[in-house]
Amino acid sequence: MNERAIEADRRARPPGLRASEAVDARLREVVQDAMASLRVPGCSIALTTASGVAWSAGVGFADLRSLRPARPDTIYHLFSGTKLFTATAVLQLAEQGRLGLDDRVAKFVPEAASTPTLSLRHLLSHQSGLKDTLKALLAVTLRGQTAPTTLEALRRYRLVAARRPGERVEYRNVNYALLGEVVTRASGLEYRDYMTRHVLKPLDLSAGFSLAHEMRPHAATGYIGRWDPMRLALRVLLPDVARGLYAGRLGGLMELGEFTLDTAAIGGLVGSVTEFARFLQMQLSGGAGVLGPQSTRLMQTMAAEGAAGIESRVGVGLGWKIGRVADRTFLNHEGGGAGFTSELRLYPEAGIGIALAMNAMRMPHTMRAAHRLCEAVFEARHYLL
Repeated sequence: MNERAIEADRRARPPGLRASEAVDARLREVVQDAMASLRVPGCSIALTTASGVAWSAGVGFADLRSLRPARPDTIYHLFSGTKLFTATAVLQLAEQGRLGLDDRVAKFVPEAASTPTLSLRHLLSHQSGLKDTLKALLAVTLRGQTAPTTLEALRRYRLVAARRPGERVEYRNVNYALLGEVVTRASGLEYRDYMTRHVLKPLDLSAGFSLAHEMRPHAATGYIGRWDPMRLALRVLLPDVARGLYAGRLGGLMELGEFTLDTAAIGGLVGSVTEFARFLQMQLSGGAGVLGPQSTRLMQTMAAEGAAGIESRVGVGLGWKIGRVADRTFLNHEGGGAGFTSELRLYPEAGIGIALAMNAMRMPHTMRAAHRLCEAVFEARHYLL
């Protein structure tokens, strides 16, 4: 949906229909088309400026059995967008003098001593040279079970380097699994407690690392294709988890029960797009008291060139990935895992941010669809703000 098409829609709107209403209706059609092509039940989107959310929408269904509609306040798994919150915690601790970004990781996590030159900055910018461990990053805790600590989750990863730190950008979840334990040890609080007290509450977010009782009526059901490779991988690597995770079948889709991601620091947050938009608002307003302006700029500044995302292939900041479309730069972090896809995105020059979530995941197709939908919202911004 480019700007020429938006203008044509605006001119063709029925008498009495405002431009913003016509564009809202057209955007919803664009979202519905993308969802239908990928068999995504529901999608929620929020557009924010530094002043707050300017537009939001829910399209489709949060739950297919009850036909409960998706709304802006529907709760989704954020998955890897959580890494932006983890990076924020690390920058906070640096501002407090509890760590330095160029400190060696082994200073806080002796388990990483086999890579003695590995620094926190290497982890933040995905230049560690470490390898991922599929079984560790797929592990989830089902409802009623006790979630592991950051150290217990980290012990499932093999801290093996494929190359020296700093040689190249390679997106790896293990980097943020390590940072989660660094937050725990540098702060003296378990990672989830630190994040809740010092990142989520100052942003006035009710988002968390598990579904609180009051969140459950608003939680989207996640869906995965019956023959999706992730489902097959779970059945092979974590058969007990797979048996407990799947709640039923609807045609070619498997519906998922309630779960939390074991490695919370790489992707454990759950919340709504309107809440996650407040994080983007903070990033657009120089930190808003959660981070200092210098730290906020540092997160958004190129730390290294290289492809770390599916659509963001220019470079990385500290947490953020960097991409370009035509003549504009965007910062983003996509998220994807069992049953959910998400996108947090900034267009710094335009001063806007977009938070998007879907309750289905097909790698990489739903992530590419999220990119296209963010671009459609960006192009419509003048009529929505």
